[in-house]
Amino acid sequence: MISVIMSTYKEDEELLRESIESILNQTYKDIEFIIILDYPDNEIHQKVICEYASKDKRVHFYINQKNLGLTKSLNRGISLCTGDYIARMDADDISLSDRLEKQLNYIELHHYDLIGGITEMINEDGTTLYSIKKIPTNPKKISKCLKYGQCIAHPTWLGKREVFEKLNGYRNIPLCEDYDFTLRAVLNGYKISNLNAVVLKYRMTANSISRKNLFEQYLYMVYITNEYKKGNIALVEKAAEYVTSKNNSKAAQKYLKANVLFNQMLQEMSDRQLFSFIKNGFSLLFCSREYLNKIYRFFMLSINS
Repeated sequence: MISVIMSTYKEDEELLRESIESILNQTYKDIEFIIILDYPDNEIHQKVICEYASKDKRVHFYINQKNLGLTKSLNRGISLCTGDYIARMDADDISLSDRLEKQLNYIELHHYDLIGGITEMINEDGTTLYSIKKIPTNPKKISKCLKYGQCIAHPTWLGKREVFEKLNGYRNIPLCEDYDFTLRAVLNGYKISNLNAVVLKYRMTANSISRKNLFEQYLYMVYITNEYKKGNIALVEKAAEYVTSKNNSKAAQKYLKANVLFNQMLQEMSDRQLFSFIKNGFSLLFCSREYLNKIYRFFMLSINS
C-alpha cells in the first residue's frame, strides 16, 4: 500500500479539489490518503475534505489544533502512515493519473529507496508554462548533482516508509526541509533516483514566484550544500546562525526581483519572445549576485544530470 501525505493551509477550493481528485483517481488504487489541515479555522477546507472522506474510505482527515507549519504537519502525516511506501502531494498540484503506478513499478524494479519524477509547470489557470526537460536518474549522478541543489522534486516523491522513519522525518531547516532530507538520505547510504517521465503538474502561482522568504531559502541551501560537500550532515542550529548572519532586506529584495525576471525569461523562452528574453536577461546580470550564483548552480546541476 502507498500512503499519500498532503498538508493543506489556505489553498483555493477549486485547486484543492483538483489536487485531491488527481490522487483518488489514480490507476493504482491501493492507497491511503492522509490529509492534514494546518489551518484549523479554514472552514472551507474542512467542508471540502470531509466531503471526500465521506465518499472514499481511503481518505483520512486530520486537523491540527493550531498552525504547526509544513515540516511538523508532514512529520505528523508520516507518523500516521501504515503503507509500505510514502508519496508526497501538495494541495494545489495535479498528479498525472498513472503517476503512482509508474513510480511504484520503477522503484521496485530497480530496488531504489526514494524517487521523484519530472514536473510540468502550470499557472493558476492550469495553462502549461514550461516543462523540466532533463533530470538525473543514476544514483551516483544524483549524489553529484546534490552539491549544487535539489534534483528530486519534493511534490513527486515516492519512497519506502522505513527511509522516512529511520531519518526521523523532516528536520527544522525552514524552506529547505526536503533538500535537507535528500542530503541526509544520500549520506546515510540510501539509493535515490528519478523516473524519467512527467508525473506531476506543479502549480506556479504569483505568490510562489514573489515569496519574500526566497532569499532565506537560498541561504539555507548554500549552508547545507557546503556541509554536504564535506560529507557532513548540517547542524540545524549552525544553519540558522549562518542564515541570520547573512540575511538582510536589501539583498533579499534584489534576489526577489531577480527571481521574477528569471521566471519571466523562462516563459519568454517557451513563447520564443527573443527580444524580451534578451532584455530581461541583461537586467538580470546586474540585479543580484546571489541569484546569479543560484543560476550557476542550476547550470551545473543540469550539465551533471
